[in-house]
Amino acid sequence: MNMHATIVAVRGPTATHLWDDAMSTYQSARSDFERFDTVVWQPLADELDRISPRPDLWFEVVAQSGQKTRYQVPANDLHAWDDHVSAVFRTKAAEVRQAWLDHKAAQERLGYDAASDEVERLCNMMCDRERDLLLLPAPDRSALLWKLERLFGSEVRSEDEFCDSWCPEWINAVMDDASRLLSDREAARIVPAQALAA
Repeated sequence: MNMHATIVAVRGPTATHLWDDAMSTYQSARSDFERFDTVVWQPLADELDRISPRPDLWFEVVAQSGQKTRYQVPANDLHAWDDHVSAVFRTKAAEVRQAWLDHKAAQERLGYDAASDEVERLCNMMCDRERDLLLLPAPDRSALLWKLERLFGSEVRSEDEFCDSWCPEWINAVMDDASRLLSDREAARIVPAQALAA
């Protein structure tokens, strides 16, 4: 009887496979968000703006001196001005209240709140998957480049997107990758920040 047994080394997923799986999950979450945003939420928001634009929750009163003053109508107390001594105040506040109620009724008819909740949920899922990628050790230089592009690339440098104070957790993870993946020869070409500041 042959008792020979072959021992096969069982390896876990490689760093590259972990990265690829995380990237695939992120891309899927991003696709879900972008599709819902484009096909459902944005057209709904555009329709709401067309039929009942969001009204301001204030009214303006002009004094006899010509001075204009704005008065707020709280969304959680639309009847706050109902008992005001001035009929002008009551009338202007009632107009704001009606415009707000019309807007809220249009939101309800369109299913805007449910769509907003869903687009926010999908956005949060996409952001969580992106965070996972930023914190996952980059297996190679192309993964590091993706992180650098995500944090500092042209997409996030646009006027309405750029954030110049990323959280230390993300920056530390990227800098750990850079230290690990850049060879000594290549790293020597990078001028340290301290030298630039001198």
